[in-house]
Amino acid sequence: MSMFKELYELALGATLTLTISADEKKGRMTVNVIPKPRADAGEPALSTPLVLTATPEEFDADFVTVLAGYRASHASLVQQAQVTQELLDAAKAASAKKATGAVAKAQTKSAPPAPAAKRAIGRAPASEPDAGDEDAGRGDDEADASASTPAASNTEPQLFG
Repeated sequence: MSMFKELYELALGATLTLTISADEKKGRMTVNVIPKPRADAGEPALSTPLVLTATPEEFDADFVTVLAGYRASHASLVQQAQVTQELLDAAKAASAKKATGAVAKAQTKSAPPAPAAKRAIGRAPASEPDAGDEDAGRGDDEADASASTPAASNTEPQLFG
């Protein structure tokens, strides 16, 4: 592939900035290929620039090969970032589902069953006798006193108790 075909393939996934500087004393040059990933690619490694320093002859011989390798690594990073995002989304969904289930379970456990609550709330105070109570209509002291006297077994009402 040619240099511009490789740059084109790389530019499909990111906006590229290409800078070239030369060192006349050493006879070398530095080429920077700096990608700016699209907004949907949140992986920081995708913005790592390719920085190469070599002679013009070395660039002529190997730049396209190095650029192709960088593009392949870049593509691999994009794929890894996508897989990682998918895993994170799945984990988030599973966590939300688990939390919803735990909240529902906790609400079920903390709510007392209706019959038990009704019995506890519906229990008559000591001063008010239940309908089926033998000592209905009498206070606790009268019930205790009548139980200890022989008249308590009588079916006739006591007038002076």
